[in-house]
Amino acid sequence: MKKYSLLLICSLLTVSAILAQGEYDAMKYSQTDITGSARYVGMAGAFGALGGDMTAIGINPAGIGVYRSSELSFTPVFSNTKTNSDFAGVKSGDSRQKFLVNNMGYVGSFRTNNDVGISNFNFGISYNRAKDFNRNVSIKGENRPSSLLDGVCSGLGTNVGIGNLDGLGWLAYQTYLTNKESDGRYTSVLLDGERLNNNMYVQESGAIDEWNLTLGANWAHFLYIGFSVGFQNIDYEMLSAYSEESLSGDFGYQLNNVLVTDGGGINAKFGAIIRPFTNLRFGFALHSPTYYYLTDTYSASMSSYGVGSDEVGTDHYAETDEGNSDYQLITPGRLIYSVAYQFGKKALISMDWDIVDYRETKLKSENGVPYDNINSYTYDDMHTTTNFRLGGEYRLNDNISLRAGTAWYQASGKKNLTEDNVEIDAVGTTPQYALDRGTRYLSCGLGYRTGAFFIDAAVIRQNASENFFDFYDSADHGEDKYATLDTKRTNISLSVGFRF
Repeated sequence: MKKYSLLLICSLLTVSAILAQGEYDAMKYSQTDITGSARYVGMAGAFGALGGDMTAIGINPAGIGVYRSSELSFTPVFSNTKTNSDFAGVKSGDSRQKFLVNNMGYVGSFRTNNDVGISNFNFGISYNRAKDFNRNVSIKGENRPSSLLDGVCSGLGTNVGIGNLDGLGWLAYQTYLTNKESDGRYTSVLLDGERLNNNMYVQESGAIDEWNLTLGANWAHFLYIGFSVGFQNIDYEMLSAYSEESLSGDFGYQLNNVLVTDGGGINAKFGAIIRPFTNLRFGFALHSPTYYYLTDTYSASMSSYGVGSDEVGTDHYAETDEGNSDYQLITPGRLIYSVAYQFGKKALISMDWDIVDYRETKLKSENGVPYDNINSYTYDDMHTTTNFRLGGEYRLNDNISLRAGTAWYQASGKKNLTEDNVEIDAVGTTPQYALDRGTRYLSCGLGYRTGAFFIDAAVIRQNASENFFDFYDSADHGEDKYATLDTKRTNISLSVGFRF
């Protein structure tokens, strides 16, 4: 281990990390989960051609036309999220539990008593949790051949003066982790080929919430149409701690990051359901892009020991000022095709197929100027995906129904991103990012209806796979570059409602 006594000529300089929005963060806010009412969840969200459900009207607005009476419902949820990691054979895990409200709303139905033309007009206001960010991630690595400091030094080049350092470069220099050589290059305090143990801990909180205002109509029980305006809110918080330590334990450092993203967006949805025969339905829905105005608030700190001084136990610490950045995000639209078949009054089966082009995700400045470089990277790295949902319901008697479903959500990124070692932009001093490898769902549910009252229960298991990079490693280190993450989220939902 090299040790240099560095002169902190910039110790009184106030530095704020420059935070540029990254494609990883843009993709994170473009994806959704299967959440909502217990009936919807129990059938794994395969409701696009069925309607008559408080969550389904946010997926296909035409579903509101299916209602023949008014409804008020509420859905609390218990969520348990377990994340397991495997970094080159070293396994770790962490979990988190939350009580949430995933859906609630009101639908008003007005009949015309006309079975030839428009049979009824309906309107509704509904809330749905579109995505749940809550989880804890723990990753451990042993005898790793690369370091975050390698990328910090190579990124600085040779023409950056000490007084112009910012972000990770400034933090590393202030904590004696880098040196500036006589030829202008920055080098780390690590020996050539030195191996390290590393740990990464990430705590994520928050959600994407959506309120939908929906209008729809029923034309002679043959055609149902609907339109809605969705108001989305992002409330996301990330706390991360990344540390490296020499194998002997005499040197180490830790980087801490805090990132909070909040703001709102708006979208529009149009849908139709056609019922050509009594038992057969086809559905179609078009979702516009969601236009967000967001604010990131961020800060970072770094501490080190075993460098910069001959005194045993000397620690060094530096932190950035809290900063913020306003920007616009446009997430891709969505096409949803659906089909459902009813077996008399005894059972039904339903299927949804989504098409989402994640290449259309766009980032802009607060004034609307596109971030051309990041948008270009996003277009190159992402692709058009399909999501498939399949669900069924079987009625035991007039009051009790059983439900089950499954779904597959395709990865948003291209398959070769990991193999080709493509660098993905993360935010500022936050070096970590994850590549989505797809998500699978399994669900089951039970429903009870009597008169105007109903109660539904459901359990859904979400299994999301990712390749997690605690930092970008440009060297050829194979699977030592990233950890595989499996996030298993189990939601237990209970919906209570009244029709009148």
